[in-house]
Amino acid sequence: MSDPHRRALEIGEAVAERWHNRHGGTAIEVPIGVVATLALIREKDANGPDLKAQLLSQDGPQLIAMLREIWSMHWLHRPDLIERARILHEWLNDDVDEYRMHAVRAVAETALKRGLFDLTAHEDPFLRSATDVLSPVMMCLRSQGARQGLGEYHTPAPVADAMSEVLAAGQIMEINLAANEPRTGEHIHDPCAGSGGLPRSAAQYIRERGHDPADFQWSMVDIDQIAAACASVNAIIWGLGPRVTVACADALANPNAVQDAMREARAVFKHRDEALGKARLIAAVRQVQQLVDTALMHAA
Repeated sequence: MSDPHRRALEIGEAVAERWHNRHGGTAIEVPIGVVATLALIREKDANGPDLKAQLLSQDGPQLIAMLREIWSMHWLHRPDLIERARILHEWLNDDVDEYRMHAVRAVAETALKRGLFDLTAHEDPFLRSATDVLSPVMMCLRSQGARQGLGEYHTPAPVADAMSEVLAAGQIMEINLAANEPRTGEHIHDPCAGSGGLPRSAAQYIRERGHDPADFQWSMVDIDQIAAACASVNAIIWGLGPRVTVACADALANPNAVQDAMREARAVFKHRDEALGKARLIAAVRQVQQLVDTALMHAA
């Protein structure tokens, strides 16, 4: 693969240019959400040999329906992370007018043609974690003034990769790796995570030493809602595993942000289980009703 970080930046620049040329508006969570949704797709999920062609052939309503379905599917498995990423997909719950639909389709087309799937659609999580696609998309869509107001200065991916060696000594994130060797079950925490650039590098560092990041505990905190949402999506893309917590908070003002986010996550999982339980009950009642109706038809 050519330089993945450069390709991610090119996607970010192209998406931002297309969105603004289409006069998509100031709701940058929409184009970021489109790219995030497509980044959640895997090659194995395709119904045919050319996934990109399938998606590019969809019209606006079909594309919107597909985006909704992808978020719903991932909600079943990780409702906590999908809830944290709400800002990237809640606009899909509204009626998407034709004007926005055209802009959304333009963004999807641009990201796909620029090679998004070459970076994110691999079944191998090591290849999916070669770079952070959402960071440059977010940076390019935001004005410089907005980034400064948020204190948002993302660590360039090559620098983050180099810093992963320092992470092993516990200098950047709370991680204690004896003799630079990861130990299963350790907690890796980034209090100013942005979209997760440093955790991504740490995950690659762990994989390169023969371990699975899913065997570790991860927590990320960022004060910006969109950045925290991107970190949540990235946690899924990068295969960080079941013990991931993402908080949207000021880590300095709230040192208990991760614990608060864990409580919120438990509540979200409980809600999912209750919703699924009701859905199964409704499905069972409908099945019984269909059997009764069929029996009555035969009796008549």
